[in-house]
Amino acid sequence: MRHIYRIDHAQSYTHSWLVTVQRRGVIYHRHFTDSVYGGKRKALEAAKAYRDNLIAKLRPLTWPEFCRIKKKNNRSGISGVTRIDTKENSRGTLYRRRYWLAQWPIGNRKAKMKKFSIKLYGERGAYEQAIRARQRALKSLAKTVMFS
Repeated sequence: MRHIYRIDHAQSYTHSWLVTVQRRGVIYHRHFTDSVYGGKRKALEAAKAYRDNLIAKLRPLTWPEFCRIKKKNNRSGISGVTRIDTKENSRGTLYRRRYWLAQWPIGNRKAKMKKFSIKLYGERGAYEQAIRARQRALKSLAKTVMFS
């Protein structure tokens, strides 16, 4: 069941359903104990009603909102924009490839990527083009719901 978990811990006499929903960094949770609600089945019904009401009130993230979340390990300052500095072997010769990479989701757990060469555009130019490419892509994303 989505957002609802069963807790049965005999030592602490805990028998309940736990509802946990997270939206925009805030975690909402509540226990529905069997003894308070008159049994396991009634506690589950109350937990489902609470969860459904909570989800109806709290709007889920859209694709663009989800894509703008900056991860903790982000060093570029822009979510979805990464600096790549790698060495590749091509026909026995080692080449150094440096570029800024812009990426964005296209659905079905797949992503589209576009590379901007530092050698061709310069450090600043490649970075700015990657940012612009990502911003254009996010604008074109449909306002569909990412998570429910």
